[in-house]
Amino acid sequence: MLEVLARILYAIIITLTGYFIICKITMEDYKKIDLKTVVLLLILVVLSVINYKTKYTIFYSISIFLVNIAIYKSLFQISVEKAIISVSIFMIILFFSDMVCASIFRLFFSIEQIRNSVIISLATNLIVSCECIILINNKKILNQVRKYYKEISSNKKLINTLFLILLVVDFCLLAYNLTRLKIYNINYLVNSIGMIIFGIITYIFIENKNNYNKLSNEYDTLFNYVQNFEDWIEKEQLNRHEYKNQLAVLRCLTKEKKVKNKIDEILEDNINIEGQAVTNLKNLPKGGIKGLLYYKAAIAQKRKINLTTDVSIENKGILEKLSEKQVKILCKLIGIYFDNAIEAAVESKKKNVTVEIYELKDKVNFVFSNTFKKHKNMQDRNKKGVSSKGEGRGNGLYFASKLIKENTWLEEKQEIIDNYYIQELSVLKTKK
Repeated sequence: MLEVLARILYAIIITLTGYFIICKITMEDYKKIDLKTVVLLLILVVLSVINYKTKYTIFYSISIFLVNIAIYKSLFQISVEKAIISVSIFMIILFFSDMVCASIFRLFFSIEQIRNSVIISLATNLIVSCECIILINNKKILNQVRKYYKEISSNKKLINTLFLILLVVDFCLLAYNLTRLKIYNINYLVNSIGMIIFGIITYIFIENKNNYNKLSNEYDTLFNYVQNFEDWIEKEQLNRHEYKNQLAVLRCLTKEKKVKNKIDEILEDNINIEGQAVTNLKNLPKGGIKGLLYYKAAIAQKRKINLTTDVSIENKGILEKLSEKQVKILCKLIGIYFDNAIEAAVESKKKNVTVEIYELKDKVNFVFSNTFKKHKNMQDRNKKGVSSKGEGRGNGLYFASKLIKENTWLEEKQEIIDNYYIQELSVLKTKK
């Protein structure tokens, strides 16, 4: 009887821990516990007690995993994808915490003593529960997990969900092996290291995916704005001369120095949409690319960059035949390369940036050339986090390289010629 009560207590501890963690991940309010919540959690407790075996089995973990998905889908009224993602993250945290605790306890007790002794089992369950809560309450871990949950569940890409499921299965297999091996055995050490590696890989994957999604979303937002910017800038160019003339007249009519200075300030602060560099971009088709280049050209001129543009493309050519999705991807890459060219040129003495866009028979080339100040990490520029701009920067080229690998209709190459860093991006003509 005592053994049954102990199992019920263990199940309650882990169930409440899971409920707390999944509430944290999904951002549900765990303080509002109603009758439905109590009933569903009791079902989870009962099933955990029924499935519990003295010897650890993979079936137990898999069955609890599936039951948790069903329970939390019903409890929070969320999609299957969201339930799988949140429960998978909880299970991975639970496995990792359990492995750490078990490794310590097995220095003093056998696996049979740990699973059969009421006092030892209670102690291990409480410690594992505390470990899980400490991990999820870590601000950095919680923020990464929440961002990942939000992005992956909204994107609904099957590959991301499958990745988490496979990780849970891998943890189940490793946990099974650890319970079968002696603690001083080399195989035990290998399996322990394997579980630690899987835990680290999971965190790195989540962090990497969050950074990628953040950058991708920023450029998606920019893409939406620059489409409107295209129309605005063309209308603005028509009114620009009249606007400047009116300000010049007002400046002549006043004797107040403050008013004159204010008019000069307005003219200086306005987006510069004149000049040959901007005019050359007119031949580009509408749809986002032109607007983005207008916007980046304005930023370059405001930062005192000597910008030169040269556009030579065919009417109804390759760029006009790109899908909206392809245009968005292309805009992300153009944004990254143009930004990097501006940033590098600002640090150089000559501050030159050249943008060339020309169409050949089977491709369109975007070539960004800029002067730069030499840095030691030039050879590693495509690696994550490598940048001359300080800590926390340098993800642009890394994510650009990932985009290139994911899209076979794009190619890129980089070279240095006569103190100019040259980034070439090619859009290949594809068959329908």
